[in-house]
Amino acid sequence: MTTSSRMTYAFARDGGLPFSRFFARVHPKLDVPLESLALTNLVVLIFGLIFLGSSSAFNAIVSASVVALGLSYGIPVAINCLRGRKMLPATRHFILPEWFGWFANLLGVSYVLLTTVLFVFPPGLPVTGSSMNYCIVAFGIVLMISMIQWFVDGRKNFTGPKVELDDHVLTAVESPVNVRAASTGQRQLDNEKAAESAR
Repeated sequence: MTTSSRMTYAFARDGGLPFSRFFARVHPKLDVPLESLALTNLVVLIFGLIFLGSSSAFNAIVSASVVALGLSYGIPVAINCLRGRKMLPATRHFILPEWFGWFANLLGVSYVLLTTVLFVFPPGLPVTGSSMNYCIVAFGIVLMISMIQWFVDGRKNFTGPKVELDDHVLTAVESPVNVRAASTGQRQLDNEKAAESAR
């Protein structure tokens, strides 16, 4: 709950959720994102009820989350390969030999593709309505909801984490959030703290 509610809060703070201003609030006395915590509890409760109602629907949701996690790792690696591994900074701390870097990246993309296909296969033959793997349906529903959210609200309000482009590397910049400002849905950047932490 602690991790999920903070991730929900952070995503809402960056404008990535519906009703972001509501879920980005932090309780001024408790210093906890209560609305995000309530949303996380509600989602867990809904998943529990889905499991009680239909184990195949619950398994489809879990499989879809595994597929989504794999794709979230595979897409940046695939983009890196398609760009010829030229976006990697020359001054990085860990450098593989060129051939081994290509091998590791291509192996990773191949593994993601293989596991994605395997996770959407039905568990056995013949495929019937009760033995069907509904992972692709659950993944498609989440994808459609995400696309609708993006076009309705996200592209106007989603800012993403604050980053700096330095030598083709995105380095996270600390952006402290004022608790009172977050509780009203507004973000304030403390420039003095950011300047001190950058030194």
